[in-house]
Amino acid sequence: MIGFVLCSLLLAVLVQTPNRFLPLLATPEALGLGLTILAAGLLAGYLKKIPTVVWHDAFASSTLLVWYAYWQPQFPADAPMFFFFPLYFALLTSIVTITLINKSEYFDRESVEHLRYLEKSTRFNTAALVAMVLISLLITRHYALYPITMTFFIIRHTMIACLEIIDS
Repeated sequence: MIGFVLCSLLLAVLVQTPNRFLPLLATPEALGLGLTILAAGLLAGYLKKIPTVVWHDAFASSTLLVWYAYWQPQFPADAPMFFFFPLYFALLTSIVTITLINKSEYFDRESVEHLRYLEKSTRFNTAALVAMVLISLLITRHYALYPITMTFFIIRHTMIACLEIIDS
């Protein structure tokens, strides 16, 4: 999910530096663009037209744009969540990519069996997590709900990506 990491870092930098591009991200057009990319990524993923990693990246990146465009007008301009949450997403995604996804081909048999068991026994499948992320975008009163659901989505993505690499 390199696109998601880059979008998260870009948003964190834009929020911290005075620039003319940041107000463009809080416009209805940016919200519409984010929703369009979100819908296209979900549809392409559902129809199996693009790889799982690609539609997960498109979904995560577009929710970040939708989150900022929808939430920013409702919070103060200097709200720290618009800086810290994107940094958290970038750090978490980078760590799981470097330590788990890129090393998944070296997992031993027992670790793979445990990973398969965890993947099958998780209470939330990908569709449920996508729905939870979308619902969390609408609930602005609980500002930590979106980062929590995205954390679960990133963890689920990590399991799926590892198993796809192992199976290939």
